Amino acid sequence: MNRLHMHRFAILSLGPVLASFGAATAWADPVTILSSGHADIFEVEYEQVEAETPTLHLGVHTDDGHYEPADVLLQVKNAAYTSTTGLPGSITTLLGSNAWILPADTEAAANLGVLEAGVARAGFPEGAGAVTFTLLSSGSSNPGNFALFTSGNALRLSAIGGTVGTGSFSLSSGHTHFNWGFSAPGIYTFDMQASYSDPSYGPLQSPVETYTFQIVPEPSSIALAGLGAAGVLAAGWRRRRRAAARNSVVAEIAG
Repeated sequence: MNRLHMHRFAILSLGPVLASFGAATAWADPVTILSSGHADIFEVEYEQVEAETPTLHLGVHTDDGHYEPADVLLQVKNAAYTSTTGLPGSITTLLGSNAWILPADTEAAANLGVLEAGVARAGFPEGAGAVTFTLLSSGSSNPGNFALFTSGNALRLSAIGGTVGTGSFSLSSGHTHFNWGFSAPGIYTFDMQASYSDPSYGPLQSPVETYTFQIVPEPSSIALAGLGAAGVLAAGWRRRRRAAARNSVVAEIAG
């Protein structure tokens, strides 16, 4: 099955899940579940129309298209569950002895059939300086801890439940891949923002975007795991439609 077919299957398969909870009417657009293939989860785009002040926009970019974060469920399959043996204490303290980790090594991720998750910047002028990605908040109902770290095990972002730890990192190059670690299964939400100091226009900030991750405890539970996420995503969609700037999206997780 190629990546395009994987994404289409994910979009279609959520329909019965939403309908079974009476949520189908809340979604005019389909929910996109991304669980495999390449995806720049945090991609910031520099956008400028003629001589107007440029803007920054955070989105999710895949080989098949671009998505608004509020319309996407990022699934971490059970295949990502692994031992944290060999990782430094700063990471094992967050994740425990075993965790769900999307590997920075894209070949390893492809072999596991999980997301090849990256971070990227696009459309910036030649010679542009670094872009900063900031984790503004971690959902109060997040079931565990989160760690974003490099292949050299340097932390870039972290959260202990609903409390942000390491809150920001900068990206100078166009694209890179990190390890994305989660200590427990369930639904996680994170509010992110990108910023950049433009030499001509001064400080620029993207609207705040809410990202939703679903950590799946076993392969057969993917469809069931979508049930809890349906309410989170539907609420985010309604708020995003009411807020043209897209900076008031706050996910609500059903208990």
